[in-house]
Amino acid sequence: MSGRHGLGPLLDVLAGDLGPDELAVAATAPAGRLRWNRQFTALAEAVLHGRHGDSARAEAAAKEAREAARPYRMAIHLGARLVAEAALADGWGDPVPWLRAAEEYFHDAAVPAVAGACRVLLRRAGEPVRQRRPGLHRLPRELLDAGVTVREYDVFRLLAHRLGNTEIARRLLISPKTVEKHVSSLMTKTKLPDRVTLFAYASDIGP
Repeated sequence: MSGRHGLGPLLDVLAGDLGPDELAVAATAPAGRLRWNRQFTALAEAVLHGRHGDSARAEAAAKEAREAARPYRMAIHLGARLVAEAALADGWGDPVPWLRAAEEYFHDAAVPAVAGACRVLLRRAGEPVRQRRPGLHRLPRELLDAGVTVREYDVFRLLAHRLGNTEIARRLLISPKTVEKHVSSLMTKTKLPDRVTLFAYASDIGP
């Protein structure tokens, strides 16, 4: 459980301090064959295969790791968070779904540092990231997944009434220019072409 035969080798591989031969020694030791440790050494093997351009073997090792990690809910998400950056860089596995699941798990578990690290990696990958601010529970799922913020949603709700920027600004106690910025961001995030279409979408979802 100390990590010397599982988590430790994975961290060393990620840091570039452990090669395939040294990893094989750790993985084949009696302690390394324990299920708890195997989940991490298999991920380490996946990282090394990916680093050398062998995505098929990397994905096979990652699949083995996730199978070994099935009894350990926290560990499966921790492992995904640790190897996701390498998977994104080297093009193997499913790092975006892994990171989304890990972010959700660690947010619900009140471990903000790890949840935040997952969000940072998702942003680097160019993926929309769910906001974790008060009031987010009010947002419809499709808007959350698009990365709409709480303040943008406040504007969106008023668009359902086909209000102009000045009236929205008056109600929300912000400037019309800020409203214009939020409307532009909403169109980008929802992939809608113009304000009229955004009006209709806001009306469909409901104010």
